Amino acid sequence: MQIPDNMPNLHSQRNSNLVDIVDSLRRQGIGHYINLPQIIVCGDQSSGKSSALEAISGVAFPAKDTVCTRFATELVLRRAPAESINVTIIPGEGRSHDERAKLASFKPAISSSQLELGDIIEEAKQPHLTIVDLPGLFRVGNREQAAQDSEVVRSLVLSYMKSERAVILAVVSAKSDFALQEVTHLARQLDPDGDRTLGLITKPDTLDPGSESEMYYLQLAQNKDF
Repeated sequence: MQIPDNMPNLHSQRNSNLVDIVDSLRRQGIGHYINLPQIIVCGDQSSGKSSALEAISGVAFPAKDTVCTRFATELVLRRAPAESINVTIIPGEGRSHDERAKLASFKPAISSSQLELGDIIEEAKQPHLTIVDLPGLFRVGNREQAAQDSEVVRSLVLSYMKSERAVILAVVSAKSDFALQEVTHLARQLDPDGDRTLGLITKPDTLDPGSESEMYYLQLAQNKDF
């Protein structure tokens, strides 16, 4: 899947160098001491977040609503002459030296046909962009995700959203009531003026033509209700 070549500013060498510097600082753990600029993708489970990420990156993300992910995925897109994919695991600060060394050594070779989730993707038409995908928010547990996992996920998402230098890409499903989606509560709480929040509405085709819900989401898309 090719990305439309409509973002020339993201393709410049200067932008590539700047993004690489920020990524390098983040991997050295500097983000634990100062807030580094980053784009974070947030949304409730079943919000269509995976489809939105696939549309942005061209990478097929797992999209099973009953699976609870409890870690952040950093997707790094870089423009390069030849296509290549690298997947790595970045250990947390609380890991021991041996655990960090073992996890850091995980670097499998993956062909594009095998790709489900990539860490660094280089391709001729890719923009220079780094996105942090956060787990989907949920409130009620089931057989595959315990109720306590909900708090783990919420705490993780909050830790990223609190950063004043994080651009929040809030994914909202038109299939659900806007006011009931957890990501909207968190975005309004942590960014009340909407200065660093960009809303993305998914599944608009599920709205009944002429319904109140359709009118509401149209107003929302026009920034008339935040």
